[in-house]
Amino acid sequence: MLSMSSEKTQNFESEDTNDVSEDRALNVDFAALQAELNEANQRAEAEREAHLRARADFQNYKRRTDEERESLRAYVAEDILKKLLPVVDNFERALAAAVETRDYDKLIGGVNATYRQMQEFLSREGVTLIEALYQPFDPNVHNAVLREETDEYPENTVIEELQKGYTLSGKALRPTMVKVSAGME
Repeated sequence: MLSMSSEKTQNFESEDTNDVSEDRALNVDFAALQAELNEANQRAEAEREAHLRARADFQNYKRRTDEERESLRAYVAEDILKKLLPVVDNFERALAAAVETRDYDKLIGGVNATYRQMQEFLSREGVTLIEALYQPFDPNVHNAVLREETDEYPENTVIEELQKGYTLSGKALRPTMVKVSAGME
């Protein structure tokens, strides 16, 4: 009997030792996992802060570029308006001369001179007239508002300019408003 009880005691001691070993292993694993979790949390927090900084930097960049764009727009508008003021002055002179003299020919002469000055200004700024009359219809530079049945012109030919169009650096600033020919039905 004694031997049996000593066997049981050894088994219990062996089981206790195994439990302690398992507890130590679990504690070691738990500590390693806790360290990994803390490290992952720190990395996540650093990434979150970096994201917030990048977002704030982008918002500041966007605000600055919007302000610069608005400043540039104002500068360009100011430059163009300053260049237009002499044209306005000449219109005023032409009208004043016409009122003083009641001379229709002087009024026409003054208005024509001012019109030429305006055309020169537009040309210097890179604005060109779109040649539309009797040209094939091009939706990139023409705005067709009327169609007329006719056999005088090929189909889809501009047969009348209702409002002049202009380009700026090759891009339609304002399309020419036109009447286009349609085939006879």
